[in-house]
Amino acid sequence: MLAERVGVTRQTIIKLEDGNPATSLATVLRVLSVLGMGADIDRLAADDTLGRDLQDNALTRAPPSSSALPTRASKS
Repeated sequence: MLAERVGVTRQTIIKLEDGNPATSLATVLRVLSVLGMGADIDRLAADDTLGRDLQDNALTRAPPSSSALPTRASKS
């Protein structure tokens, strides 16, 4: 019944329940919505201090310099 309400196959729900990382985030969100837990994802995101720290770190990191890139040997 859950698969029908979400609009996916039973196999997709089984993979989700087994923790298969290939399950799309859209499917997870639809399942949460069908189960009446759609607002829970907002609470998770609001309390994700580690995720925010990682995001801020990625945003402030300087791009690698061109001298750090490996060069290709020329054919002689």
